[in-house]
Amino acid sequence: MSEPALTLDEAKAVVATKTAPRVTEQSIKDKIADVEYIISGKLLTIAIITMKNGFMVNGVSAPASPTNFDAEVGKRYAYDNAFKQLWQLEGYLLREQLSKQ
Repeated sequence: MSEPALTLDEAKAVVATKTAPRVTEQSIKDKIADVEYIISGKLLTIAIITMKNGFMVNGVSAPASPTNFDAEVGKRYAYDNAFKQLWQLEGYLLREQLSKQ
């Protein structure tokens, strides 16, 4: 197994040069109404992202060892886990809109 040739930052730089309609991090963030976090003990962090239209996605994060638990780190990873789901949904929505043009 090998990683892709481009780093994530290099890939983002290439994408930034594209001009066709696309989903962006900011376009998703503009549609977020609320983010709620639930921390269960020192084992699990859940992020619930509610979109302005009421749709909700959730993401989770948990350390392998409770000793490594850090609430803020858990929030970051849980948020990112939920946010990645929105990329797919927004990508589908954009593709659907473009197919009707």
